[in-house]
Amino acid sequence: MVPLVTWFDEAGTGLAGAGEVTVLSRDEVRLCLAGLDPVDVVHATLAAHDRGETLLPAEAYLRWENSRGAYTRSIGMPGAVRSEYGMKIINASVSNPALGLERAGGIGLSFDEETARITTIMEAGLLSAVRTAAVSAVGIDAAGYSEARSLAVIGCGAQGRMHAFLLAQRLPALRSVSLYDRSPEVARALATDLPVFEVTVHADARSAVAAAEIAVFTTTVDEGYVEPDWPRPGALLVNVSLGDLTDATFLEAAAVYVDDLDLVADNPRRPLGRLMAAGLVTGPGGTARPIDATLGGLLTGRYQARGVAAPYVVLNPFGMGVLDVALYGAVAAQARCAGIGTAVHLG
Repeated sequence: MVPLVTWFDEAGTGLAGAGEVTVLSRDEVRLCLAGLDPVDVVHATLAAHDRGETLLPAEAYLRWENSRGAYTRSIGMPGAVRSEYGMKIINASVSNPALGLERAGGIGLSFDEETARITTIMEAGLLSAVRTAAVSAVGIDAAGYSEARSLAVIGCGAQGRMHAFLLAQRLPALRSVSLYDRSPEVARALATDLPVFEVTVHADARSAVAAAEIAVFTTTVDEGYVEPDWPRPGALLVNVSLGDLTDATFLEAAAVYVDDLDLVADNPRRPLGRLMAAGLVTGPGGTARPIDATLGGLLTGRYQARGVAAPYVVLNPFGMGVLDVALYGAVAAQARCAGIGTAVHLG
């Protein structure tokens, strides 16, 4: 008997096969990024999202514990903005750094608008870090903190480094950076590389937060520890990671900004989503502690930012796949123009 797979190969469907896909390595993605501004891409996409020009389906989330008992997960994030369609698959394990690996890594996919075929596959770890830092940069500006002179980065791994370098470029008045990491050598390595006037490695997170007008949290902790009396008056807390801020720190903020209200409501794994599920936090105009605005709404003028406000302001972007997809489209366009990447024929 002829195996079914052989029969299918021989008989086929009479139609064209899977076609050609361009594959981009991390180094090739880096070359493409040199020809575009990811902050501009993120800014435009956030505004488009607020105007209803995007598609943001629910994420697929798979969680398990590896042999070390470490939190390990895979997230699939599809999205579309204008003519760009695609998907981010990003996997992570908190035990990876102990193995000499970045905590998260994955692939980004760009789709053809007409045929839905995958046109480009690219390394997504670098792009994920770039996108996340770009959202923070846009949010800092939209919240009214672009003239800050001091920055703290809590967690100095891949995300922390990306934030530190991007914000050092984007904040024109920046004069000092405070760093804290549970591994002091990681913080010291970042301090050596940063091109700013004054960099201080702190022995504890609290002193680093208290020293800065903007504090960015890029850790892997899942239980809040940052209390309302930690920040200096009028500071901005950028909660990039999962659970650094306690419930009280969210509830006592002068203003809270997010990237998408539905993402908050649908994600009780994160503190702000849990508070919303408990009825302690609502959308704008709600009866409980409201989320004051979305980033896209601030950019389009649908909401107004409070500006620098006491006791402090919280920016808590959850991470929208549509932002990654927009960045994938921009990178894929750069690759086509420059002839970068490896063509793989799938059949």
